[in-house]
Amino acid sequence: MTKMLSTVAVLLAGTMLVSAAPAFAAQGSVEQADPSEPDASDATADAAIAAAQPTDDSQSKIELLQAQVEALQSALEDIQKGMAKVTPSWKGAPVIEDKEAGFSFKPRGAIQADAGYVGFPDGKERRGTVGGLNYQNLGWNSRFRRLLFGADGTLPGGFRYSAEFNFAQGSIDYEDIFIAYDFQKLPLTVQVGNIYPFSSLETMTSSKFTSMMERASITDAFNYNRRLGVGLTFSDKKADSWLFQAGLFNEPVNNGNFTRTGWQASMRGVYMPLLGTTRLHLGANFQHRQNTRENLVAQYRTRPLTQITDQRFVDTGNLAAKGDDVAGLEFAAIRKGIHLAGEAQKVWVRGTYDAADIAAIVAQTDSNQAFPANAVPLNGNPGFWGGYAEIGYYFTGETRGYKGGKFDRTKVLKPFNEGGMGAIQLNGRVDYVKLSDRVDGSSTAVAAPFYVNGGKQLGYQASLIWNPTDYVRFMAQYGRLDVTGGPRAATVDPTSLRPVSKRNYNVDTFAVRAQIDF
Repeated sequence: MTKMLSTVAVLLAGTMLVSAAPAFAAQGSVEQADPSEPDASDATADAAIAAAQPTDDSQSKIELLQAQVEALQSALEDIQKGMAKVTPSWKGAPVIEDKEAGFSFKPRGAIQADAGYVGFPDGKERRGTVGGLNYQNLGWNSRFRRLLFGADGTLPGGFRYSAEFNFAQGSIDYEDIFIAYDFQKLPLTVQVGNIYPFSSLETMTSSKFTSMMERASITDAFNYNRRLGVGLTFSDKKADSWLFQAGLFNEPVNNGNFTRTGWQASMRGVYMPLLGTTRLHLGANFQHRQNTRENLVAQYRTRPLTQITDQRFVDTGNLAAKGDDVAGLEFAAIRKGIHLAGEAQKVWVRGTYDAADIAAIVAQTDSNQAFPANAVPLNGNPGFWGGYAEIGYYFTGETRGYKGGKFDRTKVLKPFNEGGMGAIQLNGRVDYVKLSDRVDGSSTAVAAPFYVNGGKQLGYQASLIWNPTDYVRFMAQYGRLDVTGGPRAATVDPTSLRPVSKRNYNVDTFAVRAQIDF
């Protein structure tokens, strides 16, 4: 297109020169006459001088052609501006943007392909399902962890939107789907749609940028899923030094039924000053959750540091309860190529039911409350907790990306496609979750246990990450699990004389991932 515009300009300039040629030719012919000849009269000289001057008609044509050239040049500039509006830029994917109209559109998505190994407890390989543990789903496996496709952008009026869907495992799962508005004169952003309730640093950080293949065990165990609701974010948009988030949410949008009486209220605050070259992150969060009246249970469980298996070694089962409260603390620090991060969270199960309570509610034919058949009655309200601590280092000089109270994309200093080696990062983490607790309530119902044997899981993890470019990532991860108690302990060690809640065994895991996002 640029070549065509240049050609048009050259042709126009040529036309103007050709039109002016007669005038210059006339001038040249006059200059060939020799006025010094003796027989040249004054009249002849005057006639020659007059002939050398352009006529009024020629001058008008020149001015007209100049005006036409200027008009065409203006038209060409308008065309170039229009081309700039619709020509896409590139941010991992083409971005179509019209800044004057406030409109933009960008496809987005990610592909995460995982493969790996989940060992058999204490190396005891079996077949079939024993004590609820499906040995067939241990060992080597592979899967698409995520196949995300969607789009985000802006709309006239200052609105933003995002919609993303996960097609992994041959089903459709709803990811971030929301409309947002950023106030220009207030430090406030409003989001409405399917988003993560404001809960923890790991939860709020995108899975594309986490230091391990899966988020910390507390995220999985304490049931942090996207929910349909409204969220408010107050933040220091200029210095990015603080934020406060609050939201009210209904059930996860994937619950396709109409009994959506459960809800959640969340709050999160982060102070994140930049101290010289060190970014500090200090945060706290709190969630109040109410279970659906038609399904008054809460279950807490987590996988063994990877999702290439569906088996869980720690699991409370379905506890009959109205809801829970969760509180957490967050810490992180980033200085050049080194980062530190850690969190701790505690969940208090609230409003548990003993066997007599459940029987009385079930007997009420007009009750709007219900329990699943496998709901576990309790004699009190148990509490569980967990957390993690990690350290990471870039050998290639990068600094871990951080923005808006969460880890973000890291800028590769020497991309592979430009002759560099990309970014190489090594991470280590200790991960812990305890889903066992003694409950000492006032009930004396024999059928209700006084102890929840969900088990304890201590994990040691190491990951090596290579980012050849900003949008491509390869990961390798090893994990060692130390499990105490839980629903599988009796199966793994059936001859032990120790109480089931104190029986201990180990599991090794290894996994790799290939990822591209845009």
